[in-house]
Amino acid sequence: MRARSFPKTDPYSAKAWLITAKSLFPQSFVIQFEFYIVEKTAKNVDEAARILQDMLQNFPDEQSLWAEVQSILESLQKEPQDQKYCFLTELFAAIPTATQCGMLAQVSKTISDVLERCQLLLIVMRKFPNLVPEHGIKVMEMLVQEEINSDVVNNPVNCYRKLLVCDVMPLVLEKGGHLEVNVFQLYLWLQRAIEFYVSYISQPAQGSSGSMETSASSDTEGSRPSPAKARGLSGLSEAEMQVPDPWGNLLRLLLLTGHRLNWDMEQNILSRPKEYQIASLQHQLTRAKASNAGETNKKQILHTGMVLFVYSMVHYVNHVHVDIAGTTAHQTPVVLLEALSSPYTERLSPPKAKKNKLEKSPPLIVPSHTINASASILQSFEMAVKCFELLNSTEELKYEFYQLCQKWRKETHIMMSYFQADMNIYQGNYLEAITHLQTLVGTANGKTAMKLNLQLASCHLCLKQYSKACQLVLEQVETVLSLPGPPVPLCSSSSGNAGEEEEGEESISSVPGRRLRLMQCTGAEVLPFCLQFLTVSLRTKMSTYQLTDSILAHMIILLQCDWPRQEALFNEIISTIQKQGTFTYNAFFYYVHQVDILEEFAFLDTPEGGKVNLDIMPISTKALAQQRTVTRGVNKGVKEDFKAALEKQVGRVPESSDILIRRFLHDEREELLKSFV
Repeated sequence: MRARSFPKTDPYSAKAWLITAKSLFPQSFVIQFEFYIVEKTAKNVDEAARILQDMLQNFPDEQSLWAEVQSILESLQKEPQDQKYCFLTELFAAIPTATQCGMLAQVSKTISDVLERCQLLLIVMRKFPNLVPEHGIKVMEMLVQEEINSDVVNNPVNCYRKLLVCDVMPLVLEKGGHLEVNVFQLYLWLQRAIEFYVSYISQPAQGSSGSMETSASSDTEGSRPSPAKARGLSGLSEAEMQVPDPWGNLLRLLLLTGHRLNWDMEQNILSRPKEYQIASLQHQLTRAKASNAGETNKKQILHTGMVLFVYSMVHYVNHVHVDIAGTTAHQTPVVLLEALSSPYTERLSPPKAKKNKLEKSPPLIVPSHTINASASILQSFEMAVKCFELLNSTEELKYEFYQLCQKWRKETHIMMSYFQADMNIYQGNYLEAITHLQTLVGTANGKTAMKLNLQLASCHLCLKQYSKACQLVLEQVETVLSLPGPPVPLCSSSSGNAGEEEEGEESISSVPGRRLRLMQCTGAEVLPFCLQFLTVSLRTKMSTYQLTDSILAHMIILLQCDWPRQEALFNEIISTIQKQGTFTYNAFFYYVHQVDILEEFAFLDTPEGGKVNLDIMPISTKALAQQRTVTRGVNKGVKEDFKAALEKQVGRVPESSDILIRRFLHDEREELLKSFV
């Protein structure tokens, strides 16, 4: 009472009375605690820590003492902005390690909630790494067991898993020193980490039909705000719920685990940029595959290949599938298709001598100039394909890879199906690609449905199923042409840089093997592709008994959209007509306005052009000839009518190729489809 009676401005008098009281009554907790309060109020860290340590040893059952300890440990979880919390943190640091451990052990026993207990231990281990060897493994085991016992076990994205793989596991692996960890446990923890990160990245955020951040293209993915319940992290605060740079964290975990397992890895790789880490992992994977030495080597291949696969696969899918990825670098889906500009015979039916060689070499992918970061997208896709092939190269790897994939979320499996469809197209496995695409197209809509149907059409074309392929393409043409807004240009001459892009494709046309095209699902890119698709499909009939004048006419009409780049094919058609000696298509003047083509048909009517019997007037020339034979008894007027019609067509104001082709596709759709029956 005398000590408390002195004002705060005279702490020394109060302290003198307390020293006297402590000497008279050394076993009195009340006096000891009062002495501690005075030293604490005076900010005497060392003295307060000494008294607190003495009380913990001499009065371990006092409730008020443990209430004070509780407040000290809680202060460790606060940001050190308040001087009060800062002092308490310093006070705890001044206590010997043995006493710290006793405090932690005692307080943690009083916390019934496992998550809160682990969070407390995590904060202390971060501030005092020397405690990691004693408490690290224990905390990890508690989190794993609590997740198993909870109702969130089927969702990898939960508060227990987040704390385990994002916070505790990296700390234990990095600061645990020579801590002995069971190898089997290490593999299980790494698998849990892969499950968590790939599920976290691939699941949609709340309020979005498929929102997902761009993964490897940004170091801040995963930092988007979202309510805790949306991610199954209701046990964590808003700040604790966020996972900045999830891929960086996963790669770091893989590297830390690899060092613990004595994998062949660079020692200082964690200090290097992420791009270097990925390249190093690729190189490490190649070396591990080549050495093929033992069980450890197989585990290294499995887990390194898995991490690189999901890293690359998610990055690729994020960029090309808008309905899954939400806000990405592109507002429309990006589609991978066979490049129709490549030599048709090489792609569709290569000579037997070349076929095996073409199958072994990977195809060349030509991206559209409108695609942002196309080099990064293609690099991720090709890396994902290589890792997928490696993970399926043996039955053992395939089985373990399959087992890991089974634990993924539904959203991740959907991403996988999209990737596998593209991968099968890349590999030329068109039947497998069709299987994946058909499972996806039923639930797709908008431009994603257009993308999937274009890929289906491309696969059917390569399987020589022309009727199905062209039916799908014509459906996409109708969809684009019916869209509201200004008309989408059909022809390359009116679609901006499309001509430049095609010239770029031609510049690499000398490269042997298959070529694929990566383009956006915009009308400006889809419609010219569809016209070229129809032309290529019609061309397959030229060397068969199914060739008709209608097929030749349809090709001529479509060639006008890309004139004069398609002049070589037109000359091939003219040669075919000359060999036949006849050509009949009475809708010719409705759809053919290109002057060069009209002049060529005028030439066909001359002796030098082969004196081809042309029946291309709106009214059949045969019917007109019969009429004139009856009325005049002569047939000479038919030729004059033909020449007059040609001259009139040439002299007309040229109609836009876009308008002409649109009319043709609409009016002659059924006739086009009959060409492929």
